[in-house]
Amino acid sequence: MSLVPDGTPLVLLNAFPVDRSQWDPLLEALPALPGDIITFDVPGIGDMPLPDEEPSLELVADAAVLAMREVTGHRNAVWVGCSMGGYIAMAVAERHPEAVAGIGLLGTKSEADTDEARDARLALADQVDGAEGHPDPRGAAEGLVGTQGEAREALVGTVAANIARHGGDGIAWGQRAMAARPDRTEVLSSLEVPAFVAVGEHDAIAGQPAARAMAASLGVEPVVLEGVGHLCAVEAPEAVAGLVAGLIERAETAS
Repeated sequence: MSLVPDGTPLVLLNAFPVDRSQWDPLLEALPALPGDIITFDVPGIGDMPLPDEEPSLELVADAAVLAMREVTGHRNAVWVGCSMGGYIAMAVAERHPEAVAGIGLLGTKSEADTDEARDARLALADQVDGAEGHPDPRGAAEGLVGTQGEAREALVGTVAANIARHGGDGIAWGQRAMAARPDRTEVLSSLEVPAFVAVGEHDAIAGQPAARAMAASLGVEPVVLEGVGHLCAVEAPEAVAGLVAGLIERAETAS
């Protein structure tokens, strides 16, 4: 999706295990921006094939920077990541700091998995290897959506249908890549670019303590989005659009 390509590009990195259509509500809510907007799927999800290499967020980060530069002709971009997308954005910041004009982190965390969380990821990866898909898309979607009331059922159904589209091998690859990630809190401390950190009020996966820790490292105040959960850009696209537009404006001013 190209707008006015002279401005700073925006790269949107989606959560797991949903594809880049996660960003459709946000794209509809965003005002006109000065540069290109790029979305793409991670390996094994959506249209992206699995690579021959071992699962690695660093592999995805390197490929994302290369793709951004080839598509836009720009050397840097604003990177906004949700959940796994946040992990990738932080890997970009560590490996290619010159490619980061700004960073937005949604429903994610900078620390590595606990032993318990890592074991759970690897167990699910082993379970879905070679399988048709996720064993419980509906259950997974329930945990990602914090919205209550009349809107909840439609949101859960949409997210569950997205999860159900992806094969087991892609889900396994992503889980192993996330399980291997290091703590990148210090990476954020070293960044000197415009930034925001936001988390859903009902996000039980990333949580507000993780948001506060990342915000402190970046020198910003965390934003808690009321009434929503882990997929806050899906559940509260207008609020997230305001954060993204403000980040782009600050990055443009700083460039």
